[in-house]
Amino acid sequence: MKLAEPLDGPIMQRYCSLAKESSMWLSLGGFQEKGPDDSHQYNTHVLIDDTGKVRSSYRKIHLFDVDVPGNMVYKESRFTAAGDTIVAVDSPFGRLGLTVCYDLRFPELYQILRFKHQAQVLLVPSAFTKITGEAHWEILLRARAIETQCYVIAAAQAGKHNEKRESYGDSIIIDPWGTVIARLPDRLSTGFAVADLDLSKVEAVRTRMPISEHRKFDSDWKPTPL
Repeated sequence: MKLAEPLDGPIMQRYCSLAKESSMWLSLGGFQEKGPDDSHQYNTHVLIDDTGKVRSSYRKIHLFDVDVPGNMVYKESRFTAAGDTIVAVDSPFGRLGLTVCYDLRFPELYQILRFKHQAQVLLVPSAFTKITGEAHWEILLRARAIETQCYVIAAAQAGKHNEKRESYGDSIIIDPWGTVIARLPDRLSTGFAVADLDLSKVEAVRTRMPISEHRKFDSDWKPTPL
């Protein structure tokens, strides 16, 4: 809690300065934003534009309260409050959908970003555990890209924090067809994964496979008689 700051605090001001100095947009996931009370913070994804302005922010909705194989227990809700707002933002690189880490396991969030908020690029800054990352990281990212027909950009924290905790890593970029188009040399690497985002490919994939026209809703379904 001592590290949590408001979005206009010194840490975010420094990132805003870096974005402006570099003329780059920054997507910062896992920012410890000051929460609703002294016992809770928000796990916030902050988007800064190339002028150094905080363009938008998203507070993680799904909290990681999980028993991971290997006797590892996580209870994010002990110190984090859940967000309640879905966020998509226009940018020079397309319409961006903001999520964080464990959100990745909830496809309905990504469906809403695609079909209600017209997202073209999904941002997923994450810190998967080594165990969950080895089992599910790439599979889940590719699934979200395929089912939404969006680019997925997933920057991943990597390496050991202490004897009990290790983040999986493997920063990766995936195209709307589900193909990995960039990643770091190995999962523990630090550096930059670079790819061109061709928004015409988003439209081409959606035209060839028009799932938006074929969707059915639960309100249209008939329950099976018991």
